[in-house]
Amino acid sequence: MKVHRYDSIPEIQEIGDGIFKTEIPQPFYSPNNIYILPDGEPTIIDSGYIENLGLLQKALRKIGLSLSKIKHIIYTHNHLDHMSAALTLRYYTDAKLYAMAGMTAGIDNYVEFVQVFQRAMRRLVYKGHHDNTIRAQELKRVDTGIFEFHDALNNSERVDPYLNFDVELVEGDVITAGGREIGILHTPGHNRWHLTPYILGEKIYFTGDLVLQNISSIYAEIDGNLYDYHQSLDRLSKLPIRRLLPAHGPEPEDPQRAIKLLSKTLNLLERGVVRRLKENDQDLSTLVLEAMGEKVANSGYYNTALAILHSLIRKLIDQGQVQVLEIDPPYEKYRWIGGE
Repeated sequence: MKVHRYDSIPEIQEIGDGIFKTEIPQPFYSPNNIYILPDGEPTIIDSGYIENLGLLQKALRKIGLSLSKIKHIIYTHNHLDHMSAALTLRYYTDAKLYAMAGMTAGIDNYVEFVQVFQRAMRRLVYKGHHDNTIRAQELKRVDTGIFEFHDALNNSERVDPYLNFDVELVEGDVITAGGREIGILHTPGHNRWHLTPYILGEKIYFTGDLVLQNISSIYAEIDGNLYDYHQSLDRLSKLPIRRLLPAHGPEPEDPQRAIKLLSKTLNLLERGVVRRLKENDQDLSTLVLEAMGEKVANSGYYNTALAILHSLIRKLIDQGQVQVLEIDPPYEKYRWIGGE
């Protein structure tokens, strides 16, 4: 493994129920929570960003583990901050890799998929911004993260761009890993291949990016769907969840309240969008500013916010309530046609 210089090694915490957690930094969002089940055949949930695989290795050593001792890696979904380390993992561990069925066929060459994802984000920038100066600024912000990913690829000694999982999981599968029985729920919305592993009989759910403190990104341009997101949240809200362990941020004290609050926030956001569209035609960037505020518009969360608002608009278009106005393609505005 290529040696990188790190300012510090992440702490690793025992968080109860025989589960450990370490927070691995990555350049796109808040650090990833990597969960470790150390018993039996040691298991981790996700493996993080490719360039920080060395940090994960060093963190694991704090509890007497290493990548070579990990026997199972379960991926919640395929986004860069969760899965890009898989491109080089095969060279450092013989762990079985698990992901949702269909992901391998749907993605194939992961590096090329990332480029497709980048183009989708660039399309949103062009759709939402008419001013060339602002557009150039936002395109630069979109491209920076992808440039960092390619730099990370170049700095990694061994990379296989093709995803290759040992087990493609489907809804209802149960695997033995980390000394536990792990069940699998298919929970699309944030991503079409998003899954939620859970520990049978213990009411502990690893929810990936489905339930976070903030609204999770929903890239309707590429692999997300707002309708599916609501369905997955509704499903989780009816389950007897004792612990909900997200991929970013702290564990909520009340899992059901966290799920319901997220659903409520999405519904409030949609109602706000509808209200503004009823007042006058809007473009995507203006909707982000008015619905989420200047703090979001001027933050690193902005492109995620752009994607969330676009997913809301796409839903309203599909329902026949909103019309697209091609002002100066690809820049567009949206008009409410759904009545009062």
